[in-house]
Amino acid sequence: MAFEKLLTHVHCGKQLLKHRVVMSAMTRLRNDPLTEAPREINRIYYEQRASEGGLIISEGAAPAAEGRGYIRAPGVHTEAHIEGWKLVTDAVHAKGGFIFCQLMHAGRVSHSSLLPDGMLPVAPSAVKMEGLVHTANGKEPYETPRALEAEEIPLVKEMFAKAAKEAVRAGFDGIELHGGNGYLLQEFLAKKTNCRTDEYGGNVENRARFVLEVVDACVEAIGADRVGIKLQQGVTFSDLIEPEDDSLEQLAYLGPELEKRNLAYVCLSSLNGDPYYKFARLEKPNFNVDVFQYFRKYYKGILMINGALSPEKANQYVEEGTADLVAFGVLFLANANLPELLATGQELNQGGWNTQVWYSKNPENDEKGYIDWPLVKAA
Repeated sequence: MAFEKLLTHVHCGKQLLKHRVVMSAMTRLRNDPLTEAPREINRIYYEQRASEGGLIISEGAAPAAEGRGYIRAPGVHTEAHIEGWKLVTDAVHAKGGFIFCQLMHAGRVSHSSLLPDGMLPVAPSAVKMEGLVHTANGKEPYETPRALEAEEIPLVKEMFAKAAKEAVRAGFDGIELHGGNGYLLQEFLAKKTNCRTDEYGGNVENRARFVLEVVDACVEAIGADRVGIKLQQGVTFSDLIEPEDDSLEQLAYLGPELEKRNLAYVCLSSLNGDPYYKFARLEKPNFNVDVFQYFRKYYKGILMINGALSPEKANQYVEEGTADLVAFGVLFLANANLPELLATGQELNQGGWNTQVWYSKNPENDEKGYIDWPLVKAA
């Protein structure tokens, strides 16, 4: 079998997965236009991609209204959100699958018009992001965020912990903290966005402090076996330049720290090596090492990797012991039954990397590129 190792059992938290092909978190902006809660079309989307013993990571959900970054991206902090997510989690579980909720606080990647009472986005430091943000009035320049005060940080950690509990209430098997894409957690890690001079800024250990404290708060709230975290090294996104000169040092520090917390998994996302597909806005990282193999030296727990990998390359990483799980994003868009197709050696649908269908701008045409891909029948 071409992908024999990818299709073997592995434990992840309390779950015994029947294969190692994970659906990565992907923002799709198809939620209810008024409540931004998941609804029937979202249920269908996740149900199509669920598999017996397989793991799905949901699209990023704001842990609170002040963490919102996109129009029609979901949250997990209102009753409408909770009820909507129950449609999704029930559907995934009915097919024998598992699903974790990705908690995504956008930080400076937002705009006052998207936030309660017109508040400014928050970040570790008041460093403005370049570029334009989609608002109800069209595209507008990003604003200079407000630096979090030291006394506010415990409240933000509690926000994540509360959202983790709400995710469990919505039926999720666990949560994944989004520590990439230039959002709040990564903003604390990155030198470019963290200019603090207190205990949360400066050296690698201090810049990692907030991230680890958020992890600890969520672990205390729902248990370590229900908590994962996504780190992202080597992808240029949200006006962050990666890798920074101490990105590898960050991984060497975070690896052992996260390992001793016995999390369900750590996901390392990077365009490592030659990606299976390329997008103009994403650049290949300038690492001098294989970042997945490098991080594996420092983290011995369940490791998920992600980043434009072909199934062949993914299987190789699992075979050599670098990774335990591989999260696929774009391949799952056009191949809802991806694990089944890999198991039977069938040709995959193409076109998933057509970025024109990734994000919906017209609520009346949400199905296009979302739930209308043909399901290839396995032989």
